[in-house]
Amino acid sequence: MTQSPSYRVGITGDMFDKIMAVDSAREALEKEPGVEVVRFEHGEDPVSPAELDAFDAVLAGGLRVSRESCVGLQRLSLVARFGAGYDRVDLDGCSEAGVIVATTPAGIRRAMSTAAMAHMLALSTKYLFKRQCLYEGRWHEAAAAEHIGMGLAGRAIGYVGFGNIGQDLYRLAEPFDMRHLVYDPYLNENAADGFDIERVDFEMLLAQSDVIVLLCLLTDETRHLINEGALHRMKNTAYLINVARGAIIDQAALARALASGEIAGCGLDAYDPEPIAADDPLLKLHNANLTPHALGYTDEMIRLCSELCVEAALKVRRGEEPASVINREVLDSAKLKARMESYRRQGY
Repeated sequence: MTQSPSYRVGITGDMFDKIMAVDSAREALEKEPGVEVVRFEHGEDPVSPAELDAFDAVLAGGLRVSRESCVGLQRLSLVARFGAGYDRVDLDGCSEAGVIVATTPAGIRRAMSTAAMAHMLALSTKYLFKRQCLYEGRWHEAAAAEHIGMGLAGRAIGYVGFGNIGQDLYRLAEPFDMRHLVYDPYLNENAADGFDIERVDFEMLLAQSDVIVLLCLLTDETRHLINEGALHRMKNTAYLINVARGAIIDQAALARALASGEIAGCGLDAYDPEPIAADDPLLKLHNANLTPHALGYTDEMIRLCSELCVEAALKVRRGEEPASVINREVLDSAKLKARMESYRRQGY
């Protein structure tokens, strides 16, 4: 009788085809002895403990793991998120259950900084409006005084969050000779070395930025950080870009600010809720450039995130700490240590 694989990797249905289409990721899983890979089509939202505990490692896209999802887990050792966000995973619940939560920030760094830059260039040049003018036979209207774009030299770009993506966006924006304003209360001083930035408080960032880019995580602290009051304190010529999480913005307040001309425009690749509702007022506004939370989906991003997810699963398989562990307190968990020691004893 053939022995069943001892290490089971579940890849959520929204990520399975993407990850397994990456040759390097698929082959790494296939050549690892004693590993079974399963498409994980979970039935509940949030996922149930029984569904999770069928695996040693789960490679996840939009899977929601609540505190209740973690109750009684005996087998699961890793949830590896495809991307950098983890707002759909309860960290405390995972830590108590001895489950590592890891992300793949290196995989999305260039893809998402490019997405932010694409929105900034589209907004500042009024690209989408002018493209529409051509197709609708309004050639001369595109050059009218009221539709002149905004040059970026000397303007201020404001970063809300200056981690991997923000720092990469800085490098992309450097040739445009802009001022770089950073609001990030958690930014380590050493991490800012080598960047010509001005660290400012949130109020100054709102007041002085010509382009504000949201690059922070969604937390209780940042939920609706951009609300009616914040929008009111922005320049009426300013643009707001969000390539992070939709709920960082009060979406209804943003629609009102755009409709009234309180700010010049927005570029969004994230919404609350998702998908955006068919009757959302943002869809009717000419100064809202909207993309369906997919602008960063490039072959490069899919490859890198897939490789990093698989690498995390295989490191745990060998009883090693994976990269980008979010809930680092779990590394002291007796439950996790016992599982990791078990993996090491198997000699893989």
